[in-house]
Amino acid sequence: MSQRASDVGELAVRVLRRRGEGRVTRLFQSSAYLRSGDDFVLLLWGRMRSPMTVNVQGGGEADRHIGVGESCSFDPEGVRLGGASIETPGARVFRSSLRERRVVSFASADALVKGVAALKSLYDVSEGGPLLSADPALREFVERVVGPLAAGETKPMFGPESYLPLIGRGGGFTPAGDDFVGGFLAAYNYVARCRGSKQVSIPRGVLFAGTIPESAAILGYSARGYLDEGLEGLILKSLGRKDFLDDLFSVARRGHTSGIDMSLGVLLAEAAISDSARGGGALKECLAALWNR
Repeated sequence: MSQRASDVGELAVRVLRRRGEGRVTRLFQSSAYLRSGDDFVLLLWGRMRSPMTVNVQGGGEADRHIGVGESCSFDPEGVRLGGASIETPGARVFRSSLRERRVVSFASADALVKGVAALKSLYDVSEGGPLLSADPALREFVERVVGPLAAGETKPMFGPESYLPLIGRGGGFTPAGDDFVGGFLAAYNYVARCRGSKQVSIPRGVLFAGTIPESAAILGYSARGYLDEGLEGLILKSLGRKDFLDDLFSVARRGHTSGIDMSLGVLLAEAAISDSARGGGALKECLAALWNR
């Protein structure tokens, strides 16, 4: 069975051009994760594009012809697995816009607070399992890293140990702590990239030792600015002084609380960076909205 790809992410293109063998590690109704070394390719029977994704044309269910543990191979023409192949010639290449440098314009404190309040309302109606918003590890991270950042102190940002209490923490396919850190670092590093200043890098070995491999890879990609188009849109609009609430709700709908956790990381990072750049109390107001204080 052969299917065609409509879009291929730039990271997926690198894996294909590198050639080699891999295997299926995770399988969901409309997607499959394929591992090649420490990199992952996401086969998606859906529209959401990302740098690691191969979007397969047409509908379908991944589990019809793919099994977890099954071997696969990559080449510049596509992906081969079992009796199936995904052909990539002619597919559009999706590239991350966050890798480009732009002029950053911070959202107003009111807009950031409104966004965090919206996320708080979504946490309040979430069912099952402890929530990141109530996790002491998040409060500790805010106290040790985010608060100092708002005051202009960046040193805690650059120690991998600052993130260890959150990496791998929480339930779900991608742990809540990973989602938060991914959003937080994506926003922080985008601003740093635009300013030409130092970016945060967590060693790959630390990530893979702290959480499941797929989430470790996604977190590493996020920190380097390789995000799906939904989360990318949220960051570009919120740091471009545009109305971002529609993008926020779109991202927040993902998974159990994965999208909420990612979005919270983005908004708290932006609030702290904004405070450090122009003064004010955006972070304090956002935390008050999150924790009702």
